[in-house]
Amino acid sequence: MSFILFFGCQRIEKESWKRKIYAFSILNPKDSLIKVFVDSSYSIEKKSEGYGIEGARVFIINEDIKETLFLDYFKYEKNGYYQKWAPSFVKPLNTYSLFVIFENDTLTKKTKIPDTFSIIFPKNEDTLYYDNLTYFHWHKSKGAFAYAIFVFKLPIDTLSEYFPLITKDTFLDIKEIKGSLFDTTAFYSLKVYAWDYNRYQWAIKRGEIDTLYQGFGHFSSQTAAEKKFYIIKN
Repeated sequence: MSFILFFGCQRIEKESWKRKIYAFSILNPKDSLIKVFVDSSYSIEKKSEGYGIEGARVFIINEDIKETLFLDYFKYEKNGYYQKWAPSFVKPLNTYSLFVIFENDTLTKKTKIPDTFSIIFPKNEDTLYYDNLTYFHWHKSKGAFAYAIFVFKLPIDTLSEYFPLITKDTFLDIKEIKGSLFDTTAFYSLKVYAWDYNRYQWAIKRGEIDTLYQGFGHFSSQTAAEKKFYIIKN
């Protein structure tokens, strides 16, 4: 006798409950240490079990120059991390393929790295009056699908949750929202991420499973720019 489960408005067959391989990695040209987390979990779950898998074959291919980077298994507090120190491996505007092979399962997905860019306004170390600050502006990142904007009051509270403002433009009008961004006179940091399509989809569609051929998880890329400035709020 078969039956159907309803989970998050998705129809899921009973056979979907078998365990599958999960992988997670975000490439960034500024990162010298390339890391991939590999685990196993149920295909209907978004999060992994957190214990990790040892013995997988994990590698990333630069499709533009046909360079392959093999990652080594490394034990953190939790297992499952594969990594390699490779400062110049991730290059802007290059396409990369992730492969994770474990037993009879193969995970694979592609990402194209967005180009590096810079923030036009505000400038680093600016002193700005709250009433006069009405927008953020940055250069276009070639290959970016969208931008995620974070504003942090310094020093950053690591226990706080920060949610990005997401746009496909290179200009953000903040007149209506700046009250929630700047609550007092202080130093602040503006960080803008240029996301590829995979990263954007993962952020806005967290209820959907991201498949990687015979498994699931997430593989994407991003670049970032940052400026620090001082806000005077009367």
